[in-house]
Amino acid sequence: MDRWFHIAEQLFRAEAQAMFYVLLGISGITLLECFIPAETGQGWVGRARNIAYLLQLKLFGVLAIAAWYAWGPAVDGVKVDVGSLPTALLVVANLVAIDLLYYFYHRAQHRFRFLWAIHELHHADAELNATSSYRTYWLEAPVQLVLVFTPTVVLFGSLGPKHGLIVLCVSLFFLIFSHANLRLHLGPLTGWVIGPQVHRVHHSRLPGHRDQNFAQYFPFLDRLFGTFHPPAHDEFPPTGAEGLASDAPLWTALTAPFRIWLSRN
Repeated sequence: MDRWFHIAEQLFRAEAQAMFYVLLGISGITLLECFIPAETGQGWVGRARNIAYLLQLKLFGVLAIAAWYAWGPAVDGVKVDVGSLPTALLVVANLVAIDLLYYFYHRAQHRFRFLWAIHELHHADAELNATSSYRTYWLEAPVQLVLVFTPTVVLFGSLGPKHGLIVLCVSLFFLIFSHANLRLHLGPLTGWVIGPQVHRVHHSRLPGHRDQNFAQYFPFLDRLFGTFHPPAHDEFPPTGAEGLASDAPLWTALTAPFRIWLSRN
């Protein structure tokens, strides 16, 4: 237990610093949303609710991750000599590896009921915006750590803290930017780099958009596996899942996975 508490304390210190940049990024994108919104009329109550979800994600998620580090298997990066390969190329390779693993994990979340139970909260938001990026159930943090990020640490973890920091910053930017309520079309980059319009299709509640655009950073993965929906220039569909209500009380949302798992239906 002492090891778990020690690791949790270190993680909370690191997360406190990261939270500053997360909130700064959300604030900056939210300001842009006020000027060029894809969907007008979004309120501040929903945004405040999403910040509450962000806090539960960081609190309980960090405790769960600390448990993995304390009692799970030790993971070390493979010592690979990358020679003179530029940092930018290694960062892109790292992000592609993360996105490839995430793509299949994300598809599984939409396919299997026990995984959808922890993913539904994210999709329930009927007012998709920058704060929706962290409208996530806390169990997502340890599950993604084990299934998505740990394998890529094995491959790229030996490249040093500078590489890791750049990957983290780029990841945070794409996460927040892709959920933004912005009327923004990326033109020829639409099918290659994730943007608000492409990811909004993934969150769409329209039947024709079901199970489309799973990639987190690079839509070319969806193109490769046949799940890419290229949005029309002015296609900004309504969002929200059919099950959990967007404005469900916090306690109801946080206990929903356990009620789903215990249900026989």
